[in-house]
Amino acid sequence: MDEKICDMFVESCLEQLAGIESAILDLEKAPPHKARATVESVFRAAHTIKGDAAAMGAAPLAEVCHAVESLLVQVRDGGRVADVVMCGELLRAFDVVRSLVRRVREVLADPAAAAASLADEMARLTQLAALPKDPLPGFAPESVPETPPEPSPDDGQGASARSRDQASERIESITIPAVELDVLVDRVGELGIVQARLATLASRLGDREFVAVAEETGRLCALLRDQALGLRMLPLKVSFLKYRRLVRDACAVLGKQAELVLSGENTELDKTLIERLNTPVLHLLRNAVDHGIGSPQERRAAGKPAKGRISLSARQEGNEVLIEVADDGRGIDADALYAKALERGFVDPARTMTRQERLELIFVPGLSTAKGVGELSGRGVGMDAAREGIESLRGVIEVRSQPGQGATFFLRLPVSLAIIDCLEVTAAGQAYFFHLDYVEQCLGIAAGQAADPGRGVLDLGGKPTPLVCLAEFFGLCDPVQARRRAAHAVVVRVGGERLCIMVDEVLGQKQAVLKHLGPALGRVTGILGGTVTEDGCMALVLDVPGLAHAAQASHAGGTRRPCP
Repeated sequence: MDEKICDMFVESCLEQLAGIESAILDLEKAPPHKARATVESVFRAAHTIKGDAAAMGAAPLAEVCHAVESLLVQVRDGGRVADVVMCGELLRAFDVVRSLVRRVREVLADPAAAAASLADEMARLTQLAALPKDPLPGFAPESVPETPPEPSPDDGQGASARSRDQASERIESITIPAVELDVLVDRVGELGIVQARLATLASRLGDREFVAVAEETGRLCALLRDQALGLRMLPLKVSFLKYRRLVRDACAVLGKQAELVLSGENTELDKTLIERLNTPVLHLLRNAVDHGIGSPQERRAAGKPAKGRISLSARQEGNEVLIEVADDGRGIDADALYAKALERGFVDPARTMTRQERLELIFVPGLSTAKGVGELSGRGVGMDAAREGIESLRGVIEVRSQPGQGATFFLRLPVSLAIIDCLEVTAAGQAYFFHLDYVEQCLGIAAGQAADPGRGVLDLGGKPTPLVCLAEFFGLCDPVQARRRAAHAVVVRVGGERLCIMVDEVLGQKQAVLKHLGPALGRVTGILGGTVTEDGCMALVLDVPGLAHAAQASHAGGTRRPCP
């Protein structure tokens, strides 16, 4: 069992148990009109713990919770009096639950031993539930004497074990709102910028002691940054596991057979990304079941097993996470997509489109090849929503498919949204930042080597590589002047393809705290966001994949992008 999942389970259960204990103590003196609501809240919390324990594989813990639920149902329905004796029994039972939660790793390691140690407690709860019910309809009548709870027999651990357990109680974790973590990471990033300014100042002054202090500050800032980012990192398993039910239910609705195979669930991603990734993945999986996987009869006719296979995998590549959603179904009919797009007026009939470009029409809003609208899809909005969701996370989605061989969607996402390692450059006197993961190398360009604005390639190791002048692309100055000033080329790689981006100067590697441009500017092609430089000025962080795509489009159309 993954350690983080286990820690999250323990934290969640202990939080629920704290509320349960408080509610039971209130229940002892609650008036009848409030007692039922209190019992309901205790029941819901106990049911949550039972469900989570069952999902974790901690069967003994789930069984105890189920036995306690039986008592709670009797109290809720008025068959038991919620007097001090019953409340004492409930508190005792939940003490056992708390002890099991804290020892959940032992329970998971040896469920049989854990179940055997609970034999006496389970017998006690079963016997209590089987006693004749109190005929009184009330929950806590005034006439019921408040008798103290009977001391419980030694259950093998004894009072000394319970005393040690209580004595060792300490607050091992706390729940912090995600927004507070976001603020913390933001502040840590700004601290890194100040530290970089400090290092620059120390280097300029040349004082050895000052330089040493600046270097030590930089080391501590890096450790603090990693720790702060780590607080928001969670394994994808917390989200992946629920998709099994999604595929099962979708197959049941459509009369199909498919299994979902998961891999790479322990790959970690920022908590915010995991939450916002749910909708795109949901659309992709539904699309795989509805459009990808055929009926059992259709699959047998195609020489395939009746049960289809959908895979959801994840792996980390540098500072990015690559998620793949694949199926072994029909594949995507690129020609049908193109014909439908022509019919709807989404493409220019005069334009020749490659097969890959036709495949990417699947992301066009409102375009669907489905013959009708069903429960799960057919409205042409799912794949567009998936792409929009991924792009809002600074990610990229790509599709590959062959007829009859299924389809694969590739989702490439940053590990974190807040602090990124960048390469700082200048173009036409303005600072820009490249995400370092895309940068392959930096080259010097001889004067006049690429001065011709019509020249769109650069000889790179004997291979013609597409060339883009950054200042010319954004229209910062005259194209000829922009190319004459450019003295360096930053070679980036996007999706296996290289691109040379001409800049005036390469300043070096920096850390950037990414700031969104805001709703007033919206999404600007080629721009990911903004950041603050070491001298306190604003600079733009480039969206390298978007820049590469836009540059290719502008070369094809002979246009130049406006200055952002």
